[in-house]
Amino acid sequence: MELLHTFDVSGLASSARHSLTTTSSIVFSPLTVQAVKGDLTGIATLTGLSGMAPHLMASQYLKRATANAQALALTGAIQATPASADQLLSEDIPEAGARVSLFQGFKASYPGHKSGRRGKNHQRRRKNGFGEVGEDDPNKLFSSLLSERERTIKEQVKLQTQKTVIQSELDQIAASIETLQAKQTNLGFKLSKLTEREDDLADTLGDLNDKLASISEGNKTRDGQPLQLEYRDETRDSGTCMHTFYGHDGVVTSLDLNGPYGTLVTASRDNTTRVWDLSTFKCLGQLPGHEDTVECLQLTQHTLVTGSRDNTIRTWNLADLSHNQHSRSPSPTPSDSSYSSNHINGKFTDTDGDDYSRSSREVVTVLDNCWTSTLSGHTGNVTCLYFEDDKLLSGSNDKTIKEWDLETGQCVLTMDLLWAMGTSNSWSDWMTEAQDQSYVGGLQFWQYALCSGTIDGAIRMWDLRTGQSHRTLAGHTGPVTTLQFDDYHVVSGSVDRSVRIWDLRTGAIQEILQYEDPVRSLQFDTSKIIVGSGESLKIYDRVSQQHSYYTGHTNKVESVRFNDSLLVSGGQDSTVRLWSR
Repeated sequence: MELLHTFDVSGLASSARHSLTTTSSIVFSPLTVQAVKGDLTGIATLTGLSGMAPHLMASQYLKRATANAQALALTGAIQATPASADQLLSEDIPEAGARVSLFQGFKASYPGHKSGRRGKNHQRRRKNGFGEVGEDDPNKLFSSLLSERERTIKEQVKLQTQKTVIQSELDQIAASIETLQAKQTNLGFKLSKLTEREDDLADTLGDLNDKLASISEGNKTRDGQPLQLEYRDETRDSGTCMHTFYGHDGVVTSLDLNGPYGTLVTASRDNTTRVWDLSTFKCLGQLPGHEDTVECLQLTQHTLVTGSRDNTIRTWNLADLSHNQHSRSPSPTPSDSSYSSNHINGKFTDTDGDDYSRSSREVVTVLDNCWTSTLSGHTGNVTCLYFEDDKLLSGSNDKTIKEWDLETGQCVLTMDLLWAMGTSNSWSDWMTEAQDQSYVGGLQFWQYALCSGTIDGAIRMWDLRTGQSHRTLAGHTGPVTTLQFDDYHVVSGSVDRSVRIWDLRTGAIQEILQYEDPVRSLQFDTSKIIVGSGESLKIYDRVSQQHSYYTGHTNKVESVRFNDSLLVSGGQDSTVRLWSR
């Protein structure tokens, strides 16, 4: 009884409860601090408990649990929170012979834990811009980056090659476009010239129709006989000399005409200025007034302006000039025209004629009712002039260019050529060598733009609003004797035996025509350039770039002018010749 009395039942129960708690903690919670530290004391208790409580867990299960607990303690796995003893006691105890895996026991011990077990050789992967690479293996990562770099370099080289090919194609396209644009510009220029020529022909045709209608309505008679228009109904080849005018006794210095079947005015060093009727080839008379040779003149419609060596400029109105004024000579007939012994481009044209127009057989009428005004101001020979509307510009050997108002007769501007020449010294040598040369060889203006050619071989552009020269075209090696310009080009002739075609847009020489004699006179349009040089007329076709020659003068040609289909020339042989253009 005493022995029985000393047996503490409550203590045994408490001890058993404590042992059960410790054992369950070890079996089902191997991740506790006690297990990690390697304290396996409780395992022995678990072994003793297996003999005391056979229904708690099978022997085989306990061995496996003990081995697993030791393995987990050595690996240092992540701890988990074990279930309480009360919770474990409330669980169903398996049969002694039943096989229970560690995972089933772990699940029973940790009902709220989600299983996330991974394989033994599983490695965490990370995802970056080059794909998934194992971060635990630096060698593989480095190899992967190298491979990706090589692929990137290859892609870059490929893109560079494609860019080079595309750029080459773009360059070829740009070159083709540039070539096509150059062709387009050239063709456009040719088309514009043809268009201008077409417009000129249309205007010419309209004027001819008007003049023909006017002549038909006012069919005048002389001595009871109708006027005979020798070349009205005739078709002649280009370059045919249709008539030779005789009457002057000296070099023909200048001439101009206002159209077919109209009026021709010629000046000579015999100190006379004659007016001719192109309908009859008759001299209508001569204009008095100048005390010396007329060096230059211009005829526009019925207005005539002449410049002389007497330093003066005179204006004339030929509107009231009656074309029935004539010398008392027999009426001309086609056979009377004197164009014998002429040849064009080496081909002779022999015609009959009795030199009807020679001065020995005619009495010249003085046209003293045509003078309108005299402009005085120059102190040297007036060598060239040009007028439009009421504005006139003249060049003189007094080394000035003057602008005149034709309504008032006053000089409104004087431009000093010596100041414009600046450091040019070669002109003095030329002036000494060629005393007969003009200081101002030619000029032309349009609105406020003036172009002049002088003895120093330079072509200058002037602004008439300021009277200042703002551009110089240098190229001639002799005095400039004549010039003309249009919208795109300046064409100039010189004693240096050349004609130069200048591009106004760039100031460059576009073309040079070289001849054997000094160039004395020229005129051009969109299709041809007519040049007086030597004893023949030089014709340059601007479209076909072909040269041709009109021969017939027996001495040097001094002046050429054309209007529509007619061309006239005067020379040192004292004759004036009419050509079909």
